[in-house]
Amino acid sequence: MSFITRFGEEFTIPEGKIYLDSATMGKMPVSSLNKMISYYKEINGVAIRSMSQEASSATKALDNSRKEVRNFFNSSESHVSFFPTREIALTNALFSLDKMKERKIITSILEEHSLLAPAIRAHSSHGTKINYLTLDDEKNLIQSLQEKIEKEGNIVLLSSLTVTNGVKRDWKEISKLCKDMGALLFLDISQTIGHEIIDFSETLPDLVISSGCIGALGPQGTAFQITCPEMYENMDPLLVGGGSVIALEEYLYILEKSDSKFEPGIINVPSIVALSNSLKVLSHIGLDKIANHEKNLIQMLRKGIRDIQNITLMGIEGMDFGPIVSFGCDKFEAHDIALVLEERKNIVSRSGALCSHLFMYEQKYNDLVRISTHLYNTEEEIKILLEVLKEFM
Repeated sequence: MSFITRFGEEFTIPEGKIYLDSATMGKMPVSSLNKMISYYKEINGVAIRSMSQEASSATKALDNSRKEVRNFFNSSESHVSFFPTREIALTNALFSLDKMKERKIITSILEEHSLLAPAIRAHSSHGTKINYLTLDDEKNLIQSLQEKIEKEGNIVLLSSLTVTNGVKRDWKEISKLCKDMGALLFLDISQTIGHEIIDFSETLPDLVISSGCIGALGPQGTAFQITCPEMYENMDPLLVGGGSVIALEEYLYILEKSDSKFEPGIINVPSIVALSNSLKVLSHIGLDKIANHEKNLIQMLRKGIRDIQNITLMGIEGMDFGPIVSFGCDKFEAHDIALVLEERKNIVSRSGALCSHLFMYEQKYNDLVRISTHLYNTEEEIKILLEVLKEFM
């Protein structure tokens, strides 16, 4: 099979396919796939579990991957831990803090289930209050947050780029506000990582989570969290066992003091190694170059969609947008549009409720089509998409 090449890198997208669903899953560089294969051929060991050469090599590969994540975000003082999914990381975090009954979670209807369901779980288990930001609140987000943060210990749970309609949030300003008001910021960067520079050297939220297989272009079944030192010390992990435990008595266990404190069981080191390679690929290409490239694609896409009849672009006036566009249709169901795109020009998109029911309840449509780009997409691909949509409509 022949894969496409962009910016001098080969990606796991077959030639002839137009992949515009990167907000669901990004496509890996082939070099990352090769890293996984090399791990199984050359190391094939379990990290932390013994004194064997295999285990030692696996542990070294895991530690190097942590270092690569820190370097990517310029966050030398932080703690990096790996999980199978960001949902597991967030659930573990929400159930690892004390006094959850006294806390309030402030989130938004623009968020997807990956953030909202764990928050609702905390509410049902501990009675934690949830306060939802509305579409109107997003227009002046800092002021809205100031009004909703009532006391120290409240948790602001937001994404840096909304998967529903591509709204970009100023996470640095949000982080500063939370620190000034004594609130905690839990930030999901899954949709922003890989699309622009994220620098945590000056401002680091209390907890950062990310899927490894979306913007980061790593394998499925990888995710990570980054915690500031204070949050790391204050969290008592819900998930424990395996290599995260260094001592255990009949009614007592003692956890690792390293970043593996949050990593129970045998974690997927081969995939983590591949993820760190994908981050290096992104850095090598240049995140500024990627951001400028995608900015042109999105401007072209948004302008083109506005000119097509029977289609309404989802958005909020005056907001800054990232590489995600969603639209509703007055004539056809979203799934039908997605099927036509794929049948006619082998275009892969996302359709349905986008795992975002609270957002959908505010729309006049029952379903939407979502188009999301990454560095491997081209202006020619956007032109083809717009031509098919215009002809179909």
